[in-house]
Amino acid sequence: MDLGAPRQEEMNMFRRSTPRRGVTCALLTMTLAACSVDGEQATQSLDEARSDIVGGQTTSALPAVGALTRFGSSFCTGTLIGPRKVVTAAHCLEGVSASSIRFAIGPNARSPEASLGVASVTPHPQYNRFSLTNDIGFITLAEDAPVAPMKTLPSMDSSFVGRTLVFVGYGVSNGVSQTGGGVKRFVNMAISSVSATTFRYDDPNRNTCNGDSGGPAFAQVGGELLVAGVTSFGDANCLQFGVDTRVDAYADFLGVSPETDPCQGETFAGRCDGDTVIWCENDQVNSTACGDTQRVCGFSAEQQYFACLTPPNDPCQGETFEGRCDGSTVVYCENDEVKQISCPGSCGFDAGNGFFNCL
Repeated sequence: MDLGAPRQEEMNMFRRSTPRRGVTCALLTMTLAACSVDGEQATQSLDEARSDIVGGQTTSALPAVGALTRFGSSFCTGTLIGPRKVVTAAHCLEGVSASSIRFAIGPNARSPEASLGVASVTPHPQYNRFSLTNDIGFITLAEDAPVAPMKTLPSMDSSFVGRTLVFVGYGVSNGVSQTGGGVKRFVNMAISSVSATTFRYDDPNRNTCNGDSGGPAFAQVGGELLVAGVTSFGDANCLQFGVDTRVDAYADFLGVSPETDPCQGETFAGRCDGDTVIWCENDQVNSTACGDTQRVCGFSAEQQYFACLTPPNDPCQGETFEGRCDGSTVVYCENDEVKQISCPGSCGFDAGNGFFNCL
């Protein structure tokens, strides 16, 4: 099937509805992914709008980000936000049957580390394929994924303008030649504007593209990467701008708002907040202060969850090689020694290397 044709078709369709934004097709990377599915007219049109990460780097990090595939080829990107729930773009799901697609995990969609079947597809009920409003949806997997899901950003406002996010996708790396798709890449870009349900980014050298549609934009909050948006659309050649759908604006639809999620985003595996273990069990959030028992919070390899552990004369004092951000300072442990790097700019997660670094 000629993916380029569907993408072009959608681009023209989008231009007819909003001539001023004919270029947006490029940013419809997530959409392009959907387009690549043969026989899905709606999907095809969107696919033309966007595919691969442009100006980014390949990565094997962030395993919760996977590719939506059909017949072994990726057409869109998605992110696990629950054991079986994958958030993506609505245009990737329009007219697509659950039995025809799979969710591929790993750095290369053509040779995935895991390929999971899909039980159902759920595009937003008010999705408009012409205006690309409410361009968000999710798929439900037929079985639990073998990797941990990501949490979502609870809220976004105009203060995010100028803030750098990490965009990830399996789209093409060259929007003009439409080549390079199927490989996981990431790129850091700053938000240029925020609306009620979307945000935009304008970078002449970096962008999302065809196949990146539905892929995540991560915001770093408290040393943790949270899903802030899903790639929706952009200019035809992926050289000018892109637009993401805000995840926080659709929290109820996704079932990730505190009102609908009794775990409030916490997991059974849990996490450490200083020396306090926080986890969710039986739909109830629990916490234990390890310091009260002269123990420290850490990950138990034996139990496969975070717990209060007896300190083994840890030279790393609880710090990890992956590290964390303390303001603009990177804090990490290497060769049993805690180290710090004061960044001239900002500290953030370096998806290319899989650890926190100066960006």
